[in-house]
Amino acid sequence: MIRIYRNFLNVLQRSRSASILNIMGLSVAFAVFIAILIQVNYEYSYNSSFPKADRIYRLELRHSSEAIYQALLPLPGFEIIRAEIPELSVSCLVDKPWRSANFTVVKPDGNMDFFEEGPAYADTNVVRVFDLEVVAGDYRQALTMPGQLFIPLSVAQKFFGETDVIGRTVLFNGAREMTVAAVYRDVPQNSTFQNVLYSASFSSGTQWAQWNYESYYVIPEGTDMEMLVDKLRGLDKIVAGKNSGEKMFADHDLMFLPLKDIYFADVQHWHEPAGNRMMTHILLLIGILVLVVAIVNFVNFSMALAPSRIKSLNTQKTFGAGNRFLRWCVISEAMIFSFLAFLLGVFWCYLLGQTFVQEVMYTSLNPFVHSGLLAGVGSVSLIVGVLAGCYPAFYMTSFSPALVLKGSQALSPRGIFLRNTLMVFQYTVAVALIIGILFIGRQLEMVKNRPWGIEKEHIVYLKSNKDMVQKRTAFVNELRQNPAVTDVTFASELIGDTGMQHWFFDDMIDGEQKRIECDVSMIAPNYLNFFGIEVIEGDRFVSTQDSMVMVNETFKKTYHFDPMGKEMAGMRVGRILKDFNILPLQQSIRPLLLAVNEEWAGNYFYIKINGAARNEALTHIRKTIRELSPTYGGDVRFLNDHLNSLYKGEERLGTLVNIFGLATILLALMGVYGLVLFNSKYKAKEIGVRKVNGATNWQMIIFLNRDFIRMVVLSFVLACPLSWYAISVWLSGFAYKTSLSVWVFLLAGVIVLSITLLTISWQSWKAANANPVEVLKNE
Repeated sequence: MIRIYRNFLNVLQRSRSASILNIMGLSVAFAVFIAILIQVNYEYSYNSSFPKADRIYRLELRHSSEAIYQALLPLPGFEIIRAEIPELSVSCLVDKPWRSANFTVVKPDGNMDFFEEGPAYADTNVVRVFDLEVVAGDYRQALTMPGQLFIPLSVAQKFFGETDVIGRTVLFNGAREMTVAAVYRDVPQNSTFQNVLYSASFSSGTQWAQWNYESYYVIPEGTDMEMLVDKLRGLDKIVAGKNSGEKMFADHDLMFLPLKDIYFADVQHWHEPAGNRMMTHILLLIGILVLVVAIVNFVNFSMALAPSRIKSLNTQKTFGAGNRFLRWCVISEAMIFSFLAFLLGVFWCYLLGQTFVQEVMYTSLNPFVHSGLLAGVGSVSLIVGVLAGCYPAFYMTSFSPALVLKGSQALSPRGIFLRNTLMVFQYTVAVALIIGILFIGRQLEMVKNRPWGIEKEHIVYLKSNKDMVQKRTAFVNELRQNPAVTDVTFASELIGDTGMQHWFFDDMIDGEQKRIECDVSMIAPNYLNFFGIEVIEGDRFVSTQDSMVMVNETFKKTYHFDPMGKEMAGMRVGRILKDFNILPLQQSIRPLLLAVNEEWAGNYFYIKINGAARNEALTHIRKTIRELSPTYGGDVRFLNDHLNSLYKGEERLGTLVNIFGLATILLALMGVYGLVLFNSKYKAKEIGVRKVNGATNWQMIIFLNRDFIRMVVLSFVLACPLSWYAISVWLSGFAYKTSLSVWVFLLAGVIVLSITLLTISWQSWKAANANPVEVLKNE
């Protein structure tokens, strides 16, 4: 072992610059690999913290006319399921009607603190299903009695500055007083239920039309899931008897979705975090590639130093050292190199956590917080050392003494082929990653800047409360008193929100039975004019008493009939609107129905302001809110900011792909430097001979560079089809896609070729300018 350590120090001393460069490159690779694993592990372990996570499922339904699953049931339907199917008896309901709501805490001195948190309705079994740890109070009281709250410890601390909060009160949406009845211990952030505030549901067990609830079931191990689906379908007879003959599961596909799969599932989510599986896979692929590229660099540097090492190893053979021992020495040196690089990589990762990169991560980048993952990567570093050291070890001990004495072993055909193969691999990775990064950036930018089909500039919005709804007319009139406010409207839905109302009904239309499903929003009469929505058919003027509903173009295209003037479920269609986006742009436009109903349209107020008098308008709006509802805890937000925030997840992952992808590209191109050193050193004699015979410096530079140019071209040819396929698969997950422009592929090739020429030209120039007499004398 001491001898191996001495050999390692000798290598460091003889090849100091190459060794430092090798360790630095490998340490950066480990830092990137650790950071990516932290992010990927966070996403793939979503919902894994619950003790019964492997046995918890959510029921998903999809009508035969729809492409997506929904996770919603009516309350009475769920009660029948729980009572009639023993395997589904351990279950709970959760209703998440809002992404966030306003909570006001009135202090003893009369001052108020305002907060926004995510509330949900749930039954008492939510504690049993998810094993929530109740630390204080009576959760059964909180989830059965109106006006009670069941909150996490973090919210208790946030609201009241302490955790002893049983009996304390808050105002919900500035109007309704609620009492804290129980407190539970926080669950990890990578959970679908991110420490929400639970309360009892207001719904009645006879409300079949309200499909508002997600249902979760703890299913015994070994249960036949297909058998459960058949049992659910068998309940339709019972449902029909209690629901005026209407069935619940007819014409529906049913699926039990595992809790652990919800984060990446392609289902209709109600205000819950969702991941992009493809982007996460791309990130993981980059992590693997960066490590592979680092190993290739390690091998390249080892092979570049091979001739001098071979002579040293041959000398040791002369003194009795066997091949097995010498190979073990080389592999052990590589393992020491790799482990030192790992330790340095941990330090780089820690420093990375102190930069802006931490802001785009979903969890802490501090590697010491993830001790289990760190131990795993430490073991991987030793494996990397073995992999990186094996080929050089066997290669350097395989030559005969005669070949070693001639000094031509470095230029043997198999040595040249190996180095060129590794270089082509690195170039292919670099070109493919540059193509990927360019297309990911183009796609995200295209989605972000795609027109919504509505006017959205200089518009602010706010979530209403009871005071605003009840005094709607006075509120709107007061807002309009200031000339900085140019218009006001209101609606039941927030543009860009995923949790829209979704209606479905069956009706006889044009003599044919049709199943209609569509997104729905209740609107104020001036909604169309406010947002500049174009009316294709029908009167643009909408009055308060207008009883006709309006649908979009996609509604007409989807159901293959002209809805103009038709009656559906007691509603007559009076207008057809030009398509516009009301859902995030990651989703395609779906059938939409708008209905004028001021009573139900007061969830959100939209206020258009004069851009030149922005501060005056905001001051007036906030003053009006305080006068109307002093306990209101929310604030106005710009609609543009809200719409841009919808792509925050994609932008964060896109940023990580860019950062770590660029690091991989740089590491791949670093390998070029190793081969340039090798070529310039071991082609020195040939260069000297050519110069003596009249070759110019420029001819020598071209001679040294041409092989690299050929490898770049070959890599480009290999990378383009691979990248095209990968990008096509990734783009298939978007409703709107950027074009696969040829110039992007060409630009990637030009970038790699330019960087290569810049990297190698200086070293080639030095080699070409060396005195041929001195070179030949040394040879």
